[in-house]
Amino acid sequence: MNKPRRRNSQGFCKDLSLSKKLRDVNKSNEAFEIMLSALTLEELIGLKLECSGRLTGGKLYGFNLWAKVVDITKEALYNATISIVDTNKGATRILGISEQTFKSLKKKYRIREEYDID
Repeated sequence: MNKPRRRNSQGFCKDLSLSKKLRDVNKSNEAFEIMLSALTLEELIGLKLECSGRLTGGKLYGFNLWAKVVDITKEALYNATISIVDTNKGATRILGISEQTFKSLKKKYRIREEYDID
């Protein structure tokens, strides 16, 4: 008699860390992350936009920020979530989405390529 096949509850999210990835390419460090954690999300977004505007001389033309903010935010939430959970199921619970939606997002954001996962 065959044993029932047990689904592997371990998702591809295991051991992914945006913090580690950014540290590996010298875009972050512990001191920066401590300072960053003191900011609200609104402050962080505002600061990022202010710095971007300063670098471009205030010219952020051609980038429809108002229309793209939802997509930008959803991708950031997805990336953060997969960095803090161990399973796909855990990610779907945090994000409040179905497994099918999660699979679609995984393809859309190409996380396997982003983190060099086979």
